[in-house]
Amino acid sequence: MNSQPALSFQEYKILTRVKEYFRTSRMSLEEKLFYAKLIATLDLESGNYSADREKDRLLVFANHVDQLRRKLKNSVS
Repeated sequence: MNSQPALSFQEYKILTRVKEYFRTSRMSLEEKLFYAKLIATLDLESGNYSADREKDRLLVFANHVDQLRRKLKNSVS
């Protein structure tokens, strides 16, 4: 089934941010989400944040990216 997954407002905002960050048309949406998650994970693992609040925001962002990737995968299957 190839249907459009329903997105929460937060997921929509994150999807928009990811599309704006990775503007190239050479990357699929899945690739863009993969690299967004990779960057967030690397920042978290390296301690590349200045405060706990920023760390929390990175964690929330990474979780939403995971949800978006699952929704994308389920909408394609």
